Amino acid sequence: MAAQLSRFEPIAGVDGLFTAMKGELRCTAIMLRSGGLCLYSPVAGLSARAKDSLDDLGKAEFLFAPNHYHNKGLSEYKAAYPTARTVSSEVSRPRLERVTGLEFQGLEELSDSLQDGMRLVIPQGLKTGEVWVVIPAGKGIAWLVVDAFAGGKGTLEEGCEHVRLLGTFPKFGIGNRPQYIEWLDGFLRSGPPEILIPCHGHIGRGSDLKSQLQNLMAGLR
Repeated sequence: MAAQLSRFEPIAGVDGLFTAMKGELRCTAIMLRSGGLCLYSPVAGLSARAKDSLDDLGKAEFLFAPNHYHNKGLSEYKAAYPTARTVSSEVSRPRLERVTGLEFQGLEELSDSLQDGMRLVIPQGLKTGEVWVVIPAGKGIAWLVVDAFAGGKGTLEEGCEHVRLLGTFPKFGIGNRPQYIEWLDGFLRSGPPEILIPCHGHIGRGSDLKSQLQNLMAGLR
């Protein structure tokens, strides 16, 4: 039997976020102000247990392809949730529509639907249309990211102490390296995360998360 997605479980320390994994791949459900859900990076292999846990949380209102590579599960989820809107950045849209055959809306309506304090962020200098979500996490913030960073080994509940660059990201994700480094440096200075929720690997937590991200950024120079 092909690998299937796990149940969606709350992410400790971050209200309104729920996570499920298939191997090292993560789908994140974001609770909207309506009580519905946005599924960030739908992962292929939507199991009955995953769908049942989603249905217990709320109605899927948006299927969010957070860059143009994360598209494998979209048709499956669109069949399961036909009224959900498929959304992406403008940069991602042409390739997503060509590969999936689906139509994609922009991010405006999703942005307006997020809970207070949550916001969409489009990093500069990337070529895949990657979109992050910044989310309140207690007295700090969490970053929900796509391919820019990945988690290390850990457990679903506890997360991991060390984060890394996804191996393919520098070549396939970055379009203008100096621009991205400059943007990321400023973004880190403006409000580094206490929790990093990647689409690849386990959740990053730790007091030195800012310095880890800065070191990874320095390695791109």
